[in-house]
Amino acid sequence: MALFFKLLFFGVIGCIAYSYAGYPLILMIAGLFRKHHAVSEAGFQLTVTLIISAHNEDRIIREKIDNSLKLDYPKDRLKILIASDGSVDSTNDIVKEYEGKNVVLKAFDKREGKSSTLNRSVLGLEEDILVFSDANAFYREDAVKRLVEAFKDPQVGCVVGRLIYMDNDSYVGKGEGLYWRYESYLNQLESRLGSVLVGTGTIFAIRRELFRPVMKDVANDFQLPAEVASQGYDVVYEREAIAHERSTYFCKEEFSRKKRIIVRGLTGHNHLRGHFGGRFRVFQFFSRKMLRWWVGPMLPLLYILNLALISDPVFFTLFLLQNLFYIFAAVGALLRRGSVQSRIFLVPFYFTVVNMAALAAIVTYFFGRRVSSWEKAETTREMEYETLQQPRLRVISGRKARYSKPEKELENLERIT
Repeated sequence: MALFFKLLFFGVIGCIAYSYAGYPLILMIAGLFRKHHAVSEAGFQLTVTLIISAHNEDRIIREKIDNSLKLDYPKDRLKILIASDGSVDSTNDIVKEYEGKNVVLKAFDKREGKSSTLNRSVLGLEEDILVFSDANAFYREDAVKRLVEAFKDPQVGCVVGRLIYMDNDSYVGKGEGLYWRYESYLNQLESRLGSVLVGTGTIFAIRRELFRPVMKDVANDFQLPAEVASQGYDVVYEREAIAHERSTYFCKEEFSRKKRIIVRGLTGHNHLRGHFGGRFRVFQFFSRKMLRWWVGPMLPLLYILNLALISDPVFFTLFLLQNLFYIFAAVGALLRRGSVQSRIFLVPFYFTVVNMAALAAIVTYFFGRRVSSWEKAETTREMEYETLQQPRLRVISGRKARYSKPEKELENLERIT
């Protein structure tokens, strides 16, 4: 029995190591054998629709439209379309102020979720390229131009841009920024093979004729690249097509966001099974997504196995190291919005939060719950960073004392206890 536990223990460690380090190594080696062909740049100009998904975004939609109007792309070849999914605030009224400036509003009375809204918005469009974005993602001036340039290669059907998170002083924000730098590195490696697995929901583009209706409980940045690959086209990454977005500030927001992403990812796998665009992309999905999501359940198993083998000096040492890691994670939780900044605490804290969210997502998925509408993280819509630093609750002599802030402002914010 002890031998079985040891084999299982090292098997779990091997799976975790492969998901974070082994897969990138395979991509690096495979990329060495990929041949690239030259493409012509003569007479290359394509028309573009920038589709911005919005639901009750009056706090930020004006800034997003102003940012889009400054894009360095021929104005007669760029349409800005706001797809308003049942907004009941002043989002639609703000968009209407920009009529006559290549800004088009498609407002839908009933909220049906992002996927359904995109499906309805694409109907009737005639532009060559569809660029997908969110209201809280701000593009560099040349972002759309960079995306479109990649379509000079007729084999390219989808181009994924690069998302850069604007760090805040929370460990959640810094952890998310670190995570996305790793994801961007994977995108670069996959792009050498013409097979980027997933899009970046805030900035990616496809040829209009390759668009297929998005399933309501599957993320569009997951399904559409798979649909493009299934039609025989490459999915590539353009590192210089950059969007900036505020990272989440509160742990509760990030936990919920990751949980939703993984539930939708598992749902997408179930719907698209056998339709990823070839065996290699199935391998990619297993290596990059599925295995990493299952790290969440693996961590408690690893701890239990280690505890069962604690009489062995080697495993006793490993048990101490595991406990030290989680102690660092706990310290990181205590310091997550403080002035002490150290990756010694940040990495264990963020790693633990993400994998707890993965565990919760897997449980949620197997209990049959699905996610068709997207609940945004409110702190990613704060235009002034200082507003994030205002505490909503404070502990005084063991009792909670409220600040004079409207109860409505407390929604989606983590309460300090």
